[in-house]
Amino acid sequence: MRKLLVLLSAVALMVAFTVPAIAADKSVSFYGRVWMDTFIEDESKEKSGLGFDDSDLRWDVQDNGTSRFGANFKWDSMSANVEIRPWSASVYRQWWGAWNFGAGTLLVGHTWSPLYINTAICGQCEAGGSGGQLGNWVGTLRQAQIRLTMGGLTVALEEPFSAAAPLAVDKDFTLPRLTATYSLKLGSINLVPFLGWQSYDEVDAADKSYGVDGMVYGITARMPFGPGYVNAQVWMSKNDANWGNLYHNGFGGARLVGTTVKDEDGMGYTLVGGMMLSDTMKFEVGYGYNEYELDLPGTYEDTSTLYYAQLEIKLAKGFTVTPEFGKVDDDEQINNGVVTKEGDLTYYGAVWKIHF
Repeated sequence: MRKLLVLLSAVALMVAFTVPAIAADKSVSFYGRVWMDTFIEDESKEKSGLGFDDSDLRWDVQDNGTSRFGANFKWDSMSANVEIRPWSASVYRQWWGAWNFGAGTLLVGHTWSPLYINTAICGQCEAGGSGGQLGNWVGTLRQAQIRLTMGGLTVALEEPFSAAAPLAVDKDFTLPRLTATYSLKLGSINLVPFLGWQSYDEVDAADKSYGVDGMVYGITARMPFGPGYVNAQVWMSKNDANWGNLYHNGFGGARLVGTTVKDEDGMGYTLVGGMMLSDTMKFEVGYGYNEYELDLPGTYEDTSTLYYAQLEIKLAKGFTVTPEFGKVDDDEQINNGVVTKEGDLTYYGAVWKIHF
């Protein structure tokens, strides 16, 4: 009931804004998306944790943010967006306003992190069930932020974030998280160097503080050619789980050994290729690899691979169906010389998308 009331309140607020917008020569437009998952997911016994292979049907509306309803507002040099999503503990998905001051744009509110919107390079659909998305191995989704864009440079001061469990008993933040991207063209190739950094203290029961730094950095390239394209990305990281990497596949970030913080180092790469087969069909494949290392003492290593293939079919204006096959293989986890297979997940099916 509480979520329903919040949802209705948000809709009422958007409608209430519409009247003065029209009266004051402002513009408003509404939009929405419905994405439906229809997949089979097969997990090996190591991945399922059940001691045997497991297969399950995924048949539901995507409620992790891909299904949504929103409104865009525009007046003079100002713009804004309000967006909500169904069946979520956090009903609002985006809520921001921006000022175009000529030389650039200043945005305030809750929206996409620059490290997602400027580095995602693939169209993989079934990320929620597969446990990872190639195009987002280095970023989070939406964060509260103050963001400045001038030319090809985008810099954001974001809400501090840590997905990792505390090393001690408390976290103290004194600085926002920093993300930055820069877009430049070399002929037909678009290059985007990127950086994410965050620093904070973890405090133990005796009120002793331990500094933890997390970062991710790398470069993305998009290379179109005729009806096709090739996209690539290479990245490195330090404690990216503590920085807030959404699809971290390692050991969970930094560890506290005695009074020493042990850092986790990561690296990875992604390759994506696609081609328009016709006005209504597009084919795309992608492959990615990442690895993490943690010295505790002894060397702890973890590697993962992910690949997929899809065919996007446009059935009508605003209506597409995308059959997709993919596999996540967590390869092995080497803990001080002990090798543990983590298993794999294979999925196949389709995503149905209606944009209105």
